[in-house]
Amino acid sequence: AARLPCITRSSSITSSCRRMTSSSTTPDLLQIPPLVLIGDKELMTPCETIELDPNNLKGCLEMLKQSQKHYGGIGIAACQVGWRARVFCMGIDESDAAAKDRYPGAPDFPYQIWINPTIEATPEKGTSWFWEGCLSVPGMRGWVERPNAIKICGWNENGVHVEAELDGLPARVAQHEFDHLDGILFPQRALHGTLLPVPAFQAQENWDDDFPTHGARKTKPGSFSLEK
Repeated sequence: AARLPCITRSSSITSSCRRMTSSSTTPDLLQIPPLVLIGDKELMTPCETIELDPNNLKGCLEMLKQSQKHYGGIGIAACQVGWRARVFCMGIDESDAAAKDRYPGAPDFPYQIWINPTIEATPEKGTSWFWEGCLSVPGMRGWVERPNAIKICGWNENGVHVEAELDGLPARVAQHEFDHLDGILFPQRALHGTLLPVPAFQAQENWDDDFPTHGARKTKPGSFSLEK
């Protein structure tokens, strides 16, 4: 398997991350950076490709994973915590109570790091709709259509080039996080008129039959719909 070369194209990008993690080298003591929120120009600008020795990334990648867990995400992109690299983390398990609360019924899938990823949709698998949310867009959800399945290529935390075919929730999360790397947030993908405050979903059964669409009306957060 190919390994990431020991070259840094964006040393300032990685240096900013290493400063975040320099105060501690143990996961339980890592400093968790604040979230970068929608509207911030740094969040809405494409991130930079990085190429360097995985050993130099170790602290940054651990910080990213711990940040995801701390904030209750199913996934998180590096730019959401101020590290403007083309890197994201995703995954969920039984220990992620906050993430399970945000997305009831979400199935577990393994934690994984993707560095400098590329994504290609699998058109024959069709598309589906999902109530997406985002740590950087607190308190809101939007009705978003994306491909059901993708092929993703990139490097993992060990600097090994990997490829995977994803479907269901992992495919959805990967596409959402990949958008972050290009400075795109889910409200830019959401169907017009479907950005709703999270508290509204507590009374979803009282919505009008076709509000905001028929498929959206009957689909709970964390579930998929083939119907718009």
